Amino acid sequence: MRYRVFLLSVTALFVSCSTGTQCESSVITSEGLEGNWEIYQRTDTVTMLPAFLQGEDLIITDDSLCSDLQGLWEYRSSNSENGGEFTLDTALQEIIFFTPTYSFRWDYIVVDYNNLVFEYNNGGLDIRELWRRK
Repeated sequence: MRYRVFLLSVTALFVSCSTGTQCESSVITSEGLEGNWEIYQRTDTVTMLPAFLQGEDLIITDDSLCSDLQGLWEYRSSNSENGGEFTLDTALQEIIFFTPTYSFRWDYIVVDYNNLVFEYNNGGLDIRELWRRK
């Protein structure tokens, strides 16, 4: 009988340790950023004409440390792929993306669960992008 209790305890320990690194109370999740996003509009401050786009995806995921403000990102389009890590600054509502060779900073606004806005400066041109959850 003791052997069975011991065996069940060890089995329960292995099962609890082998679960994924899903974060239930992550800052990235509570901010509304985690997910698979697709762009649908980009506007610059010069022309002010919105360009309606398709085929650009951004995947934002939490890393294995749920309590930090860092995660992983992946960008895909028909002619480009990139990815790396990011750091979130919730006070300034900024996200800093890191690649192996450079970094860039975007402001973010979570409109609601399905809509996200990124604002950034690209070579002196202010850009505003609208993204929706896939």
